[in-house]
Amino acid sequence: MQINTSSLFVNLNSRPPVLHNGFFKLSDKKIHSFYGGNTEITKENALLYRYRMANPIKIFEKDQKYKPIDNISDVPREFLDQLNEERYSWDEFRFQSAFDIEWGGDLDYILSRLAASYITASEHLKSHFGGAELEEHMDQLDAVVSKVMNQRADVFAENVGGFLENNGFVGEKEKIYDIIASEYNNKIRQYSEYIKKNSDYAHLKGTEYEWLSNDIAYMAQELRKACDTTLNPDTLGERYSLEEISLANRLVQDLSFDGLFDSLGNEESFGLDAGMLLLKTQLFAENNMVSKQFADKMTSAVNTRIDDVINKINNRILRLYDDPYYDKERSPVYDKSEIYDVSRMMLKIYKEKGNYSETILESIKYALNRSKSKEDINGIVDRYKVNYYWKRFYDNSECFRQFYYSEGVDKRTSYQKLIDSWNSYAYDVSKLQDCQVAINRVSVLA
Repeated sequence: MQINTSSLFVNLNSRPPVLHNGFFKLSDKKIHSFYGGNTEITKENALLYRYRMANPIKIFEKDQKYKPIDNISDVPREFLDQLNEERYSWDEFRFQSAFDIEWGGDLDYILSRLAASYITASEHLKSHFGGAELEEHMDQLDAVVSKVMNQRADVFAENVGGFLENNGFVGEKEKIYDIIASEYNNKIRQYSEYIKKNSDYAHLKGTEYEWLSNDIAYMAQELRKACDTTLNPDTLGERYSLEEISLANRLVQDLSFDGLFDSLGNEESFGLDAGMLLLKTQLFAENNMVSKQFADKMTSAVNTRIDDVINKINNRILRLYDDPYYDKERSPVYDKSEIYDVSRMMLKIYKEKGNYSETILESIKYALNRSKSKEDINGIVDRYKVNYYWKRFYDNSECFRQFYYSEGVDKRTSYQKLIDSWNSYAYDVSKLQDCQVAINRVSVLA
C-alpha cells in the first residue's frame, strides 16, 4: 500500500487547531487499562477484553446470564470465529488506548509510541474508508496527533531549553523543539516505509486472531516491536540526542523550583543542598548517553542557577536592612564563600573516593561538624544559635508530638528527604542500584 507521508510531518510554523468534536477524540484522562495503555497488550488479554465487552456482567440483575471470565480457556471457540466474521466497527476505546502514553520519561519511547500509533491509525482508516470520508478522517487524525506532538515537544523544550536560556544560553528552546520534531518525523517516515514492505508485520493473517488487525493499540505495539527506528542521519550532527534531552529533563525536575534551600538552614545546610545538586549534575554528565558539550553546558547552567537562588535570598534580606526593626546582626545575609566551601568539598570528596554513597555520607558529616563548630563563634546569629535544621536533621519527632491528627503530613527527616531525592534521581539516570544510599546507614552518622 502506498502511503502519502506529506501530511504526516510536524509544521513548526503552523500549530494545529484544537478539535472539540469529530471522529477522533483524545482524552486527557489516563486509561491504564489491563488491555492497552502503558502495559504490554497480549492476544489473551485482547480476547478477554472483547469477550467481556460482548458479554457484560450486571451485578445488580437477578438471573445473570453470564459469569465473570478470567481465563481464555473459558472463552467459547465460537466466539473467536464470530470475531473474525464480524463487520467492522470503530472502537474509540482502542484508539484512546493507543495514545495512552506516559509523558515524563524516555523521549525516544514517547516519540516511538506516538509515531507508531499515528501510522497504525492512518493505515486503519485507509483500510476501512475512502473518498471524502477518508480525507475528512485523515484531516482530523493529523490535527489531533500533531496537537499532542506539539504539546510534548513544547514541554521538553520549555523544561530543558528554558532552563538553559534562563541560565546563560540563547536559542535553546527552539533548538530542542526542532530536534524533537525532526526525530518524530523521522520515525513517521521509517514506520511508513516499513509497512509498505511488511503489511503483515503482526503475523495475524490466516490465524484465529486475524480480527486483532482492527485493534489500533495492539497493532501500534507490534509495529514498534517489528521496526526499530534509527536516528535521522540528517540530524546526527546535532549536539543533543533524544536520550540526553530526556536525562536533562530529569535533572531539571530537581532544579525548577525556588525552594532549593531550607529556610531554617544555615550556610552549611545550603552548601549541602547545593552540593547535592552538583553531584546530581555530575552523575548526569557521567552517563554515556550524554555528550561532553551538553554536560558542560548543563553544569554551567546548574552553577548559575544555584548562585542566582542564593543571590535572590540575600537580596530579600538586604531589602530588610533598612527596616529599623530588623536585626541584621541576628539575621545577616548568607556568606556565599561558606556555602561554596561545603559544596566544593563534596565534589572534592567524590573525586577522591569515586563513590556517590560514601561521598554523600562523608559530606553530611563534614557539613554537620562545620555547623557545630560555628555555634559558639556565631552564637548571636539565629541560624546558628537555634540551629533547628541540624538539630532535627536525623530526628524530627518533637515536631509532631503536639499534633493528634497528622495523617498525610510528610514526617520524613531532612536526612530522609535528601537520601530519597538522591536515590530516586540516581536510579532514574543510571538504572543502577550502585549509586544509591542505604537509608539505614543513618545510625553510623547519628
